[in-house]
Amino acid sequence: PKMLSLLGERDADAFVPGINDLLDGGYTLKDGTTALSAEEKIARGQQAITAFAQYRQAKAAGNDKEAQIARQSLEENMPFFGYGYIKDANELVPNVPLTFYMFRVMVILGGYFILFFLVVLFLAYKRDLSQMRWMHLVALWTIPLAYLAGQAGWAVAECGRQPWAIQDMLPVSAAISKLDTGSVQLTFFLFLILFTILLIAEIGIMLKAIRKGVER
Repeated sequence: PKMLSLLGERDADAFVPGINDLLDGGYTLKDGTTALSAEEKIARGQQAITAFAQYRQAKAAGNDKEAQIARQSLEENMPFFGYGYIKDANELVPNVPLTFYMFRVMVILGGYFILFFLVVLFLAYKRDLSQMRWMHLVALWTIPLAYLAGQAGWAVAECGRQPWAIQDMLPVSAAISKLDTGSVQLTFFLFLILFTILLIAEIGIMLKAIRKGVER
């Protein structure tokens, strides 16, 4: 209880809006104003995009008066600029189940690593680890868990921030490069082949070192 408020706002009694709050609005912000609904933000964002286009046209035509009017409208709606690219308010909700479970995988593995290293330090101080085969196996199987924790953290960061590349300013849908499918697939498979070769080489080196054992 209250931990999310403490982590997010540094205040145990602070209000942290949930998904429905963010979509429906109506709650009080830090500055005392009332939060807009997602639909209102989308409308304001569309106004900002339109004003930006009008500003560029007016500047190109040398019409300073129209440019000033458009700029004022743009500045008023600029905090919601990115929402203008959103087609449906539901796009503002990231993949909750994936983020939820990946976060827990990350935290559980992080806790396991702390416990694991404490146990290793204790045993290294009290006993001879070179004679503890079971600990060697545990340590060996812990290696891929570090990669799993890293990927889980990456999934939390990347999926949890959707749909934004830049919060409130640029959604991912508007930030993507216009590359054809073939180029993306070629790059993907080149990296897949390269890293597969490196993985095979790394595993081979590790197995060779394990078979060789500790030099006396």
